[in-house]
Amino acid sequence: MTSFHTRFDKPQSTRRVMAWGIPDKLEFTPKQVLRYFDGHIVIGVDGELQKIDLDGNLVGQPKKPFPTPIKSAAIIDNMLIATWLDQELLLARMAAIDLNNEFHQGVNRGDLRVRKTIDKSIHPQGNTWSHVLDAEPLSLTANSNSFTFVLWRKGIYNLSVDAIENWRAPEPSWKKLAKIPRAMETVGTTCDEQYIEVWSKGGGIIRFDIQSGKTIDSKIIPLDGYLEGVFKHDEHYLLQLNNSIIAIYEAGEIKLTAKLSGPINYAEWSEDDQGWHIAGWRELAFISAKTMSRTQLSEIAVHIDSKSGIYLCNDGTWDIIDAQEEE
Repeated sequence: MTSFHTRFDKPQSTRRVMAWGIPDKLEFTPKQVLRYFDGHIVIGVDGELQKIDLDGNLVGQPKKPFPTPIKSAAIIDNMLIATWLDQELLLARMAAIDLNNEFHQGVNRGDLRVRKTIDKSIHPQGNTWSHVLDAEPLSLTANSNSFTFVLWRKGIYNLSVDAIENWRAPEPSWKKLAKIPRAMETVGTTCDEQYIEVWSKGGGIIRFDIQSGKTIDSKIIPLDGYLEGVFKHDEHYLLQLNNSIIAIYEAGEIKLTAKLSGPINYAEWSEDDQGWHIAGWRELAFISAKTMSRTQLSEIAVHIDSKSGIYLCNDGTWDIIDAQEEE
């Protein structure tokens, strides 16, 4: 297994012509960007939603359909599927919002404190459907036909975009991890059109047939540390470990590891570059089987789009990847 330790330099990707303009600065602190048929959806740390069209223009004003942070989100066709979580008030929602419609502003957070019974529950504004969750949503992922989510100490659920349950499975467990604190805690889910995978903090991975819910495989990946997150593209995986370590995982084994400045917020696989472009802690990074490069930033990177050649930082500003001077 190979390890990379690099200085800061410019990513070894070629300059690309931007397919869309640089959007204006956001009015809120972003945490995630999702692609959809009309452009992109930006999710804020406090639950804001903002559309950006295919030309890079902000569409309308940011809205908060529900007055809590969004824990996880995915898009199926024209539908945003998301979970909202307020850990202080011990409440959670799962809802679908039609992206053909405008976003709507929801109630204030104070209203949640006085509407605690299920029959009087408040739901995200403008939803197509919405449900009260009776446990903390840990992770959510989707393919083109369904979405799958994990509830704390409840199990795994696969639903259609119309919220019809296809199957459910018990919470994953691995005998070898049972005595290690929090080792079986779900830290991520990945899927494609055939399989759904649930990953645990201790390196446990269980694979289900996404149509039937049947268990296909279950194993434990030997890790030097513990798992914090997973990014997937086809058969390529990027694992985020503690202590700012990342690992390329392919063909059932860890191929190489590298250390970054801190945790990463987003990573995407590039077929052109045959490697991962990473939005990290005050840096952009690129890692492949052959090379690794890093560019230092003054802000925390939230999203990177290697095809368009731009990235987004947590101060709400966008910039061109190649515009950074070598440091």
